[in-house]
Amino acid sequence: MKHAVVNLDSKKAGDIELDDAVFGISEIRPDILQRMVRYQLAKRQAGTHATQTRSNVSVTTKKFGRQKGGGTARHGSRNAPIFVGGGVAHGPHPHSHAHDLPKKVRAMAMKHALSAKVKEEKLIVLEDVSSKGKTKELRAQLTKLGISNALVVGGTQMDGDFAKAARNIPNIDVLPLAGLNVYDVMRRQTLVLTKDAVEGVHARFSGKAAVKGAKAGDAGFVDDVVLIDGVGSKSAKALKNEGLGTLTALAKASEADAKAAFEKIGLADRAAREDWQGQAKAQVAGEPPRAKVDQRLLEQMRQKQAKKG
Repeated sequence: MKHAVVNLDSKKAGDIELDDAVFGISEIRPDILQRMVRYQLAKRQAGTHATQTRSNVSVTTKKFGRQKGGGTARHGSRNAPIFVGGGVAHGPHPHSHAHDLPKKVRAMAMKHALSAKVKEEKLIVLEDVSSKGKTKELRAQLTKLGISNALVVGGTQMDGDFAKAARNIPNIDVLPLAGLNVYDVMRRQTLVLTKDAVEGVHARFSGKAAVKGAKAGDAGFVDDVVLIDGVGSKSAKALKNEGLGTLTALAKASEADAKAAFEKIGLADRAAREDWQGQAKAQVAGEPPRAKVDQRLLEQMRQKQAKKG
């Protein structure tokens, strides 16, 4: 199905094709949504509530009454649950409230949540969310779009100025694509997705083929260590300062040189655990990135690389 794309100035910016398997489910199942919301909220519970049993209560253990003739039972200690100041019988103890929910059910719940917003005409697709970082200006733009209670989901990396401008606006939540979840979608009236977010949702839930890799030297090869699972922007910058900012450089480096560089930037244990050099060699040989987030990032970087020529 086609859906209109607008910008923050409330002007139309074209159309986007939404996958019917993700956004076009006609019969919404509230039971699936309820199971997912319950699953999320149960995981959030701290589970730190606790009471003292009679073995934890510090009271006298001296026999405080006569064995016979007192008119009461023959108690030997005041830490029994029947006495004031005694332990609690069968009270709560620290434990996890989390329970399992099949991965397919969780994916189904997200599809139904997204389709519910489309069915209610509560989905807005923005061209981008670039902002000057002024809350007053952003509030005016959202009001013009008819947005007063919404969840805004950006791409892989959320625009920092937009997030700062939106954090003081009541009932407006801002999340990157990785933070998209059923509970936050359902608790807000309107769902706002950027074009990058829609592409990310399609890549994650449409069931299409995984991103294909490219060998070093091919047109689609992106030579950047940020595509390694576990390497973020800060880690990539630190590796670049050590001369290992590209996949080919890291793959060609000797194990000793790579280990020395990892130790210098303070990430030796993590690099060994996640096999950063092994991942670099695999991508140079033509394998796609290990993580889905990095696969989506690869597609975006390929598009930018193609535009630059």
